[in-house]
Amino acid sequence: MIDLTYTYSDSVLHKMDPAIKFIRLILLSILILLLNGFKCLITSFLIIFFLLYLGHLDIASVVNPLKRLLWFFIMIFLMNAFFYKGSDCLLSIWLLCLSKEGLRHGAEIILHTAAVMILSYIFIRTTTSVEIMKGIEKVMTPLRFFGVPTRDIALIMSIALQFIPVLYSDFDRIRKAQIARGADFTGKSLLNRINLILPLVIPAFVSAFRRADELSLAMEARGFGAAVDSDTGNE
Repeated sequence: MIDLTYTYSDSVLHKMDPAIKFIRLILLSILILLLNGFKCLITSFLIIFFLLYLGHLDIASVVNPLKRLLWFFIMIFLMNAFFYKGSDCLLSIWLLCLSKEGLRHGAEIILHTAAVMILSYIFIRTTTSVEIMKGIEKVMTPLRFFGVPTRDIALIMSIALQFIPVLYSDFDRIRKAQIARGADFTGKSLLNRINLILPLVIPAFVSAFRRADELSLAMEARGFGAAVDSDTGNE
């Protein structure tokens, strides 16, 4: 399971203002995506490892989540490697051509994506859900003048981040329950695997909607969203 929970510590990153951390996350992510060349990417990863050191986070805890996304990285690599137009074609499959430039471009895209994921992971592990909400709301404060509900947007993003490990846990629990009932998820063909996934996806969606409904009822019971008039004090 990809751990996206907050890690308690008294490190420099943990004590930093969440709005500043969020702004730096966005800026560093943009810079990494715009960088070209492996030297620049190596520098980016050195900065990331320095941030891991400041946040008292284990390097292995970052590598393990990336391992679970191996097929995602392979798909990104193949798409960029085959669809990137290069002069030196190493392998031709129908209209697709695998070139040295395509292989290099695919490797760079994977490193870009992995670096941005690690930065997001560091931000989530060193910032509580409440701090994330306050930080995003603080960054989007100027949008209030245009009528944008910044508080609601920040809350939605914070809840979405916290729901990821919960939904993953529900999906794993449903999978184990299906296996206990005799289900076999080791189908050889792709079509069989898709048919086997359907009994997992439907209960997972039902569980997600049920949790969302329970959360909305709990928020309404606590008076969230009540429009209070600051002058009269009446709703």
